[in-house]
Amino acid sequence: MEQILIKEKKFEGKYVAIRSLSDSTPVADGDSPQDVYNTAIRQGVLAPLLLFVPAHEMVQIY
Repeated sequence: MEQILIKEKKFEGKYVAIRSLSDSTPVADGDSPQDVYNTAIRQGVLAPLLLFVPAHEMVQIY
């Protein structure tokens, strides 16, 4: 099963913090994962889920 968490193109190539897998509303975004995480914490999200949204046609190898 595929689940798309972030659909907006404005987040391509950025780190995004969301509340959870069931609530994928972005609460912070930026170029630094540490800054995005800290911003989400300051906004009251106790355990933010941090994602990297690849740019269009960016190849990712896991």
